[in-house]
Amino acid sequence: MIHINLNQDTHEEILTPVARFSEFCVHAYRVKVPQAGTDRLQVAYLGLARSGKLYVSTSEEETRIMSTNAISFAITPNFAIFTTNAHEAIFGPLSTLPQLFDQPNGVSKEIPSEWTIRKVERGSRIVVAVPSSMSLVLQMPRGNLETINPRPLVMEVVKHDLDM
Repeated sequence: MIHINLNQDTHEEILTPVARFSEFCVHAYRVKVPQAGTDRLQVAYLGLARSGKLYVSTSEEETRIMSTNAISFAITPNFAIFTTNAHEAIFGPLSTLPQLFDQPNGVSKEIPSEWTIRKVERGSRIVVAVPSSMSLVLQMPRGNLETINPRPLVMEVVKHDLDM
């Protein structure tokens, strides 16, 4: 990922690398996650490569693999949601992403316990996640769309309403 700055004096664009993935990522998003041990937020980048690897990176040197079999993914204010070729939708809270950097070899063999897993139809791809209506729209291999209301999205809205 590259950030483009404009030099005010010369009006030239300055390219600054902000994150590096191990391979080209077709889809990439910028998210803010809690910084480990503090109340501050740090910027992280999530990217999905054609090989099915879902990467998370916090800098040019820090890159980890979230999944090796991802098909699609979406970001909500509280979750990184992705579908896998094992017919699952996985809901990873953004607050737990910094824990992935505690893994010494860059890839975790198992899903963290805070992440929720839900079975979906084979080949389902995420079209859009709508956290305000607690829904996730999936496209099936035959092309039809299906809207589901997964528990993690419902619980976030309920928790928010109870806190008000």
